[in-house]
Amino acid sequence: MNPIRFLFACLLSLSFNTAYADTSKKMLETFLENTSSMKAEFQQQLVDNKGILLQESAGIFILKRPGKFQWDYSLPYPQKIVSNGKNIWIYDSELEQVSIRKYEQVLTGAPVILLDQRKSLDADFTVTEKGYSRDQYWLVLTPKSAENEFKQIEIGMRNNILHTMKLKDNFEQTTIIEFTNMELNPDLDNKLFEFIVPKGIDVVGG
Repeated sequence: MNPIRFLFACLLSLSFNTAYADTSKKMLETFLENTSSMKAEFQQQLVDNKGILLQESAGIFILKRPGKFQWDYSLPYPQKIVSNGKNIWIYDSELEQVSIRKYEQVLTGAPVILLDQRKSLDADFTVTEKGYSRDQYWLVLTPKSAENEFKQIEIGMRNNILHTMKLKDNFEQTTIIEFTNMELNPDLDNKLFEFIVPKGIDVVGG
């Protein structure tokens, strides 16, 4: 390649990389700053360090800041995780059991905190840009705190909206969550974030 053309290509590449680097982080920050509630369908996969699929699940996710969220799983069997900002209920229909935990105890280092708070990304994470692929802008968040249950969180943004989260844990397993049909800032009743324990269900904690 002609040296001048090569230099021009390198400069063009550098310019493009800088553009998407700014865009990726800014996309996520703007999304988090402007979102007070959300509702979306999700598909979830758990894979091992060799990429072998271990588990699949799906359901509906809703969130209302601050502190309120619900993961309502429909597949492979009904399960709910509900938070009202003070307590978190984890209901397993197959085990006929609900566990009740304090919000602060469960959410320390959990990735849903990323969606629930409006803190600067740089406060809790080292941010690394990963570029554009599969129709998404990607960035990697490495937690600064050793208490975080995940060693790395990879975020994919599509059309300025959160589309994918890849959560790598300390056992080298990765949870992949893809959101679809996302509705931003819907009016959500606080009753959606209160859990009524069904009759005959064992209660643990509380």
